[in-house]
Amino acid sequence: MKQKLLLFILPMLLLTTLSYSQDHVWDFGNDTTNWPLNPTELTVDTTVDGLTQVPGGGTGFGIVEANSSSWGDGYTSVNRWKSGGNSGIDPSGGVDFLPTRRYLTFPISGPVAVKIWFKQSGTSLPRALWVTDGSAEVTHFDSTGDGSSQYIEANYTGGAGNLYVFFAGNAFNLYKLEISSTLLGTNDFKSTVSTNIKSIGNRIYVSNVKTSTEVNIYSITGALVKSFKTNTDIDFNFKTGLWIASVKTVEGQKAVKLVTY
Repeated sequence: MKQKLLLFILPMLLLTTLSYSQDHVWDFGNDTTNWPLNPTELTVDTTVDGLTQVPGGGTGFGIVEANSSSWGDGYTSVNRWKSGGNSGIDPSGGVDFLPTRRYLTFPISGPVAVKIWFKQSGTSLPRALWVTDGSAEVTHFDSTGDGSSQYIEANYTGGAGNLYVFFAGNAFNLYKLEISSTLLGTNDFKSTVSTNIKSIGNRIYVSNVKTSTEVNIYSITGALVKSFKTNTDIDFNFKTGLWIASVKTVEGQKAVKLVTY
């Protein structure tokens, strides 16, 4: 009995940790503990508070310097983080969504709302700020040459993996990056998809399937461990652990945390 209880409690503790990790703020503008003034550009991959900065090409990437600014939503900053140049790709053609230089990346375990406070660096065009999951757009901002304080926000509704923030055309200065498990404009991102998925013991149940449904099951590290499509209700045994299941239909997409034991 104690062993079974431990196997149940441990994944639940991991679930609590995972849920917390979906709500995070990287405040370049004011958090001087994690983002102190730094006049030296980064030359190697550097992770700070779970956010990885990948340099490469050009100069100035990762510098944090004084720059007081304010935004219409009430946010104010005393510093800024500089990209110092572009990321070498432009996804506007619908092809390249995975940068190889000058970008920021962080892991997510499922759907999140993303918000970025920024300014463009200089007035030359074209330039754009992009957020992708490596294979598709989450959101982007096409600059019009206005150097005023701006922010973008959008929902990512896919499964576990990594999100990427990068710069097409030319540089941007970032002030704050925030992710939240509470999606924009909804209190329950699951409601639009009728297909349900749940776990009981060591078994996973996919029910209320009304149309072709694609299911992907990921580990908490983002590794894909099972993928299938179904047109009918289905259930199956699954190994012990904590998982993120992504369910996709014509109605939309949702992600659900599962615990099997």
